[in-house]
Amino acid sequence: MHHLLFYSHATAAAERLISSSSSRSFLRNTYKRNIHASHKTHQAAAGKRNKDLFTPSPFKRSDKINIDDKFTVQRDLREGDNTYGIRRYLLLPRTNDNDDPTLKPNIIASINANKNILFGAQLHAKQSGSGEDYIADYFAACEPLLDIAKEDASINGQQVQALAALNGLCSWVTECLDRDGEGSEVLTSLLHGEQPNTLLDNDKEEQVENRGASGSSNRRARQNVKSQSAKIILNNESDRILMLDAIRAIATGIPRPGHSVVGQGTYRDGAEGWKSLAWEYSNLATVPVDASNGVTGLEEVSLYKSRDGEVAKIEHLASVEAQYLSVAGGAMARMFFV
Repeated sequence: MHHLLFYSHATAAAERLISSSSSRSFLRNTYKRNIHASHKTHQAAAGKRNKDLFTPSPFKRSDKINIDDKFTVQRDLREGDNTYGIRRYLLLPRTNDNDDPTLKPNIIASINANKNILFGAQLHAKQSGSGEDYIADYFAACEPLLDIAKEDASINGQQVQALAALNGLCSWVTECLDRDGEGSEVLTSLLHGEQPNTLLDNDKEEQVENRGASGSSNRRARQNVKSQSAKIILNNESDRILMLDAIRAIATGIPRPGHSVVGQGTYRDGAEGWKSLAWEYSNLATVPVDASNGVTGLEEVSLYKSRDGEVAKIEHLASVEAQYLSVAGGAMARMFFV
């Protein structure tokens, strides 16, 4: 799987959604041990909290923070001096400290942000070898970057959120369809004409869970995370077939019978079922990542989960880029850090 290509499309899509509302072995051998030496939050992102809801930015004195003697995090503002607008957090080697500023920096990893929303956590180094190697590199580089980005995104007292790509969703749905729904409760129910008890409707009944502040130095007191858990009501057999045909078309890219393209009508007819499948798929993300379970493409969800992120809802058609539609049907997971 071309991880970098998928993430570039997903990152660009997430940026639009928010606006409208060196080599792999070199990284592993040179960087990972130092970055991964401790799971504790870097001191720049773990300072004492003020008594009110506002916390100072870790970049208050400089747009660069040295993690250790080998790595630095740089904040790259994209809207002039607006420190809470569109921006990027870049993990760079300290060797860039005295480089010619006109040269392109050697970016190891990056995370994008707009206000209190993080998105597009990406490993930039080229990778080869097994999927396990890629996952290890991704977490080694992105975890310390995320710690600091989270802290900076909370400076105005707003709860930090993230938009995570769901690469591989279409492949997973297709495989479950080929196995008569095996692996997915949602598809099993739809295929066999049962009322799905795991289908989600983001506009219906919501359960609000109060999360305490204990157990994490980065956790704000009494965060509320909305966890949707409602049923889709299928009025008759034709509704079930209509939704199932739309889901199959979205997953495979093959138009429904009588249609020449997978168009807006298909995404509309399959919307609630596809969001439910995306929710189900997002919950396959594990911490640590289990690369042996055959599920690939959920590393960004797992990354945010590793720092107390929880999936709160699915954004339908968050991206309409052709490439991202083909791998995830346009869906992204909105997550809240608790």
